[in-house]
Amino acid sequence: MPSSPQATNVLDFLPAREHAAIRAGRSAYDCSSGIQAAIERAEGKVYVPAGIYPVKQLRLKSDLELYGDGPASELRAHDDTLACEFMLATHVRDGGTPDVADNMRNIHLHDLKLNGRVAEFGYQQFFYLLAVNATSDMTVERVTFEGFRGDGMYVGSGTLRGTERHNQRIVVRDCVFDGAVKDNRNGLSVIDCDRLTVARCVFRNIGNAKLSHSVGGIDFEPDHDWSVYRDVAISHCKFIDIDTVNTAGITFFNGHQTGDNIHDWVVSDCEFTNCYWGIDSATKPKTAADVADNLAVLNCRFLNSVRVDIAVNGLSGTQISGCTFQRSPPGAGPGGDAIRLGSFTYRTSENAIDTVITGNSFIGIRPQMGAIGVLGADGVVCAGNLFLDIHGSCIDFAEGNAPDHSRRMGAVIISGNRIRRSAHAAPGAAAMSFLSTSDPTTMRITRGHVVVERSAEYANDVADAITRVADGAAIELTGIR
Repeated sequence: MPSSPQATNVLDFLPAREHAAIRAGRSAYDCSSGIQAAIERAEGKVYVPAGIYPVKQLRLKSDLELYGDGPASELRAHDDTLACEFMLATHVRDGGTPDVADNMRNIHLHDLKLNGRVAEFGYQQFFYLLAVNATSDMTVERVTFEGFRGDGMYVGSGTLRGTERHNQRIVVRDCVFDGAVKDNRNGLSVIDCDRLTVARCVFRNIGNAKLSHSVGGIDFEPDHDWSVYRDVAISHCKFIDIDTVNTAGITFFNGHQTGDNIHDWVVSDCEFTNCYWGIDSATKPKTAADVADNLAVLNCRFLNSVRVDIAVNGLSGTQISGCTFQRSPPGAGPGGDAIRLGSFTYRTSENAIDTVITGNSFIGIRPQMGAIGVLGADGVVCAGNLFLDIHGSCIDFAEGNAPDHSRRMGAVIISGNRIRRSAHAAPGAAAMSFLSTSDPTTMRITRGHVVVERSAEYANDVADAITRVADGAAIELTGIR
């Protein structure tokens, strides 16, 4: 992309003797002060010609367009010191205020590559390639985030613990988040953002075997009760090989939901391939009277997840429609449910509230509980789905109760589903059953007895060769009242 007459060229602020080496990718010169001077003096546009620019921390400003020639224009971490903690940043430390009227705004970053050199320097949790705090109306497009040591892009409330800052209207599209090696944290970490759009992005090679939850492609993890993340749209993205233990393509956490601050998320037309979890959630226990989370997962494809494709732990108001959940070859993997409703952790039950599962295809799943495993749920509509060549049970209900006596199961409607075994099904599908019970501590199928109150099962088309209820189990749906 040639420099326009209105653009400030960063090479004009760097020593002429370094230009050839920068273009050839062999310069060791610290370009930080020169590029920072270009940003500060520019009236709007700053152009980064093709080349590799070793940099430390660069501070952005309002009404800035920073762009290059695509991945050929690379900002590369100069070294592994604290001076390189944030490659590009809006506000750091206590910059900005809690009032969004004071936010930095109107920033456009595009056609660049940011390289954190994780393969050389190793994991460092708080080293971000792009740190966004107290910022409104930012667009990041066609940017390659490579080799990040912590997060590729951090949309936060500040870089000091306890700093209240808010972001608004952030757009991330057509970007690549490539961890290069799985020794990092998140591709995109969201602490605070009111209206976030992520479209047509690729997340791959992200994870860290030494860490546990809240690691993966996109992680929503607010830190305080004043944190905001709502009106989130993630579409046409790909999550690939995010498969180290306890990593997820997307994680939603609502533990700081106190009213209107956290709700309404849509994930549509995305692909999840070889992820440990596809979409995970971590929540506080909720009831139907609480504010709904409203997660919609629409027209997505989940292929060969290691464990659970979608974990609806304590979320309320979840819709999962038009998705495909598949293991290839059928029965592959160590075993995991396509959809898990509810969880039990730290002696606390988290029941899924008001979940709709319609028009999905479950193919070749080898579940722990069932293709749909119900640990705890109050209000479920499971209708119009196809279950094909399941290596176990299609829908499984956990029996017994949890030590906190708060696990609930009721108001379940199962209707209009088709349950089939293909002519070429692998041998494991021979044990396929429509309904079953399991032990909630071991996730193993049992000959248990489960009563599901205010519930009904009708008009499901179960092929003759498939067991309707697993051998020895008893499931009572008491009817709608």
